[in-house]
Amino acid sequence: MLEKENQAKLLSLFSEAQNAIIYLKGGSVIHRYDTDFEYPFRQESNFWYLTGITEPDFQLILDLEDKTYLLVIPRRSASYSVWMGYVHSENYYYENFAPDRIIYNDQVESYLKRRKPELVYCLNQGQAESIKSQNLEVNTETLPEALGYCRSIKTEAEISKLTMASKIASEAHILCMESLQPGMFEYEMKSIYDAYNTQHGLVHPPYNGIHAGGANSAILHYVLNSSVIRDGDMYLIDAGSEYEGYASDISRTYPANGKFTPEQAGLYDIALQALDECIAGIRPGVKMEDLHLHACKVILDGLKDFGLLKGNTSDLLENNIFALFFPHGLGHFLGLDTHDVGGYLKGTSKIDRPGLRFLRARRTLEEGMVLTIEPGIYFIPSLLQPAFDDKNKSSFLCIDKIKPFMKFGGIRIEDNILVTGDGHINLTHVPKTRKDIEEVMAR
Repeated sequence: MLEKENQAKLLSLFSEAQNAIIYLKGGSVIHRYDTDFEYPFRQESNFWYLTGITEPDFQLILDLEDKTYLLVIPRRSASYSVWMGYVHSENYYYENFAPDRIIYNDQVESYLKRRKPELVYCLNQGQAESIKSQNLEVNTETLPEALGYCRSIKTEAEISKLTMASKIASEAHILCMESLQPGMFEYEMKSIYDAYNTQHGLVHPPYNGIHAGGANSAILHYVLNSSVIRDGDMYLIDAGSEYEGYASDISRTYPANGKFTPEQAGLYDIALQALDECIAGIRPGVKMEDLHLHACKVILDGLKDFGLLKGNTSDLLENNIFALFFPHGLGHFLGLDTHDVGGYLKGTSKIDRPGLRFLRARRTLEEGMVLTIEPGIYFIPSLLQPAFDDKNKSSFLCIDKIKPFMKFGGIRIEDNILVTGDGHINLTHVPKTRKDIEEVMAR
């Protein structure tokens, strides 16, 4: 059972703990403001990781002294089964989730009084509030760190789920690539993508999804998805799938009319080269910030050759000119969350430098990690206009050649990568060369 394996991995990090417990609350249903409108429930990821339970209002206690797993289940009223769903028996949870013991949520207080642990490890202060009335010593720093480490190294079962998530997302991306026509609304493309996931039983998107035409594609987390995609626009889709809790996250950018113009082709090939070279460099022992800086160098060299930048590449790097066109991090971990935990372990700080400060993971790669690689090139007026007026930065910019691109938008290409013992496996199977994209769009 995957969850038992995950519990054992976590418990191995607490082998020295004495008379202590791990306490974790699962998620609860959230309503929209003060109405009875319920947002679709999705289990809190750490709780899902350790239990496999996808219902709301559950709790977990792992006793570090005898390594027992106590599942706390909600005591449901009769009306719950009328309005909300099935009320399962204790045997159901014993048979399906294999706890050592079950108690109800109204018995937690009496259990803690009897157990009297000297220390309780909690995920955060909000979860600690549930047991503070017991006057117990609470630690909220160690458990997030431990779970981040455990979740960043995937088991074979987790890799299988991530592979399936990427497979279905890849198929949905190809369908969108085949379907796009100038004049469609962004939300029409979103509906095509989301419908494919739903038809395959994937009802929880890992994130909202970005469907951006033209200048909207320069908004990094664009979610309005409400504009018309025009002939001549580039279309950027950043969307994934969630399979049994595990996420994929894939981006592609292509012309709405199915044919790259020379300008679109030139910029696209720079981003693709950055993607391909960074993926080729993935193996255990490589630092993520080094991959990011390599992408920056490829982009700078490409923009110089394209005629938008001037000067020595080392000077461009030193003056952070790359961050004007590539302002976000190169990638992040994937798992039960799209931006999965474990990117920054204890003692690791963010790099205080434009572009790099937004890296979501700063780790040395290890076998079993799954991450995204997503370089991009964007023309963002709020970044470029101040640079035009900056004496130092403007000396590297071919301003007259950049200005015609101020409404171009952006290009992002993103694949999902598994780190193996001797290299990597690309889990993404969506066309990304210009030739292959044009062939798919012509079908």
